[in-house]
Amino acid sequence: MIAVGNRCSLPVAVTAKIANERFTVIVDTGDGNSYGKSGNHFIHNIRRNVNIMHFVNDNQIYGLIKGQASPTFMMGLKTGVQTDRNFNEPFNPVLLAIGCGAGFVVHAFIGHKEHLISLVKQAIEYKGYVLVDVLQLCISFNKTGTFIWYN
Repeated sequence: MIAVGNRCSLPVAVTAKIANERFTVIVDTGDGNSYGKSGNHFIHNIRRNVNIMHFVNDNQIYGLIKGQASPTFMMGLKTGVQTDRNFNEPFNPVLLAIGCGAGFVVHAFIGHKEHLISLVKQAIEYKGYVLVDVLQLCISFNKTGTFIWYN
């Protein structure tokens, strides 16, 4: 098994899988990386349908940049960086993945543990590109996306 997690995660993961089909490849990234900085990698690797599992930790915030809104952050809300408010419509990665032809796409919440475990098991069994967008809390920078709000 190969687990990859960095800014160039998808190209590295796809290359590893193509180099050795026997590898089980899991990509673990954040929403800012997958849907913002590496958005083209996201789109085109769905189209290629390489057999990898792509888990995205979606907390709607660039945590390493101290609270900048990620592409999935809700319009009209404030962050520590967007002090007036976020003027952008939130990006819908699930809709885009389905539109690009991904065969296994799920949106889950970290607070529903048993459901998430079930989805991970299904993702492992699926042959083709898998997107599991996991809503997660960022208690440091996202004061809106609380456990109660996600639940």
